Amino acid sequence: MPQREYDITIGPDGKVELEIRGHPGKSCLEVAKVFEQIIGLQTGQQLTREYYEPDQDVRSHIDQRQ
Repeated sequence: MPQREYDITIGPDGKVELEIRGHPGKSCLEVAKVFEQIIGLQTGQQLTREYYEPDQDVRSHIDQRQ
């Protein structure tokens, strides 16, 4: 299984940047959807060369507590 990394940067203006590594193919978009549910809607997107690699299945689970 490849190493997966998620870098989240929150700027002084509140802008959030997310960098996803280790999810080849369009699976990175599924992971981005999970983070979008947690931190809010996307305002932009930049695809890396990993996006163009063969896809992998992504499974996610969000446990929301109040």
